[in-house]
Amino acid sequence: MQKIVVVGGGYAGLGAMGPLLKLEDVELVLIEPGTGHQLIPELPEALAKHGSIENHVVPYDKLLADTRVTHIRQYATNFDLTRKLVFLDNSEQVSYDWLILSPGSEPSLPPIPGLREVAHTLRDAQDARGIKDALKYGKEQRVAVIGGGLTGVEVAGMLAEDHDVILVEAFSRLLPALGLGLSQYAYRRLIAGGATIVLGQKLMRVKPPRIELEKDHYEYDVLIWAGGITPPQWIRYTPLPLDERGYPKANPYGEVLPQVFVAGDLWHVVVDGEEIPATAQLAALAGDFVGSTIANRIAKGTPGPDFRPRLRGMLISLDEGQGVGWVLHGGIPIRGFSARTLKNMSFQQYRLKLSKIFDRPWPL
Repeated sequence: MQKIVVVGGGYAGLGAMGPLLKLEDVELVLIEPGTGHQLIPELPEALAKHGSIENHVVPYDKLLADTRVTHIRQYATNFDLTRKLVFLDNSEQVSYDWLILSPGSEPSLPPIPGLREVAHTLRDAQDARGIKDALKYGKEQRVAVIGGGLTGVEVAGMLAEDHDVILVEAFSRLLPALGLGLSQYAYRRLIAGGATIVLGQKLMRVKPPRIELEKDHYEYDVLIWAGGITPPQWIRYTPLPLDERGYPKANPYGEVLPQVFVAGDLWHVVVDGEEIPATAQLAALAGDFVGSTIANRIAKGTPGPDFRPRLRGMLISLDEGQGVGWVLHGGIPIRGFSARTLKNMSFQQYRLKLSKIFDRPWPL
């Protein structure tokens, strides 16, 4: 019997289990310290005044009950690639025949003076609870959001109705991953919603209760950092071959070493020289791909084609009623109520996918 160990129960880790659960003679082990699968793209919604964090977490005991998946609630800390062992934080070891590493990512906090001491990040439900505890849901409270990418824009949009929000982006426009027209639409919508937007200035230092930019400074009450992600620090101390950014060096199948794969945020995906931005959608596709690759290797001895993801779109919430983004391969721009509706539908489609993978009753 082949033993497949998955480190990390996020979009990639659970996505990999879809093809693997179809194999009969395998043992599946999930190493994940958390109690629930966190729907990270939905967490900005939980920050709204009446938002519920629990609505955006699917408990593992509900999801994995009566499946062939053994859930070990510990942190992975390192590996012995020769003996094929995963070391856990309780000093135990787990053997494997195949290993999938999908532990997610960490916020990338640069060495800006004063930032680490006060900044909130939003990478999991615990972060969301910390932010909600700090919020007063009143216009007298100023929330500074640093980073005008996907997360920063969504957080600013969700909080602007009830707070004095200032959104800071070092680039010359919001949402650099989208086209200029969509970026400008997002800017106008956030301004109309009451947010203050500062473009083209980097954060230089934090001196509570003030943030200091290259030219200006602003007072704040709550500071939220949305400036990017990085691989988990513990990965740097493993025997995995890493690139200069700390990502494991993977081939087009996600394989780093024989029978050791990466998926999700830990896989720095480059196709035809173009880097594919790390998103939950890409993580889910990568997980499914890696699971299928291993399943094909076990069942047929061949890995199948290499990874060339076809993204279905990119949708960003601007507030509870409007959104912006693109859909379909090739990128058809979409904005307004229709974009927001499609994003809500994408959330439900993912939950439906999970219910099918683990044969759970709908809705989750």
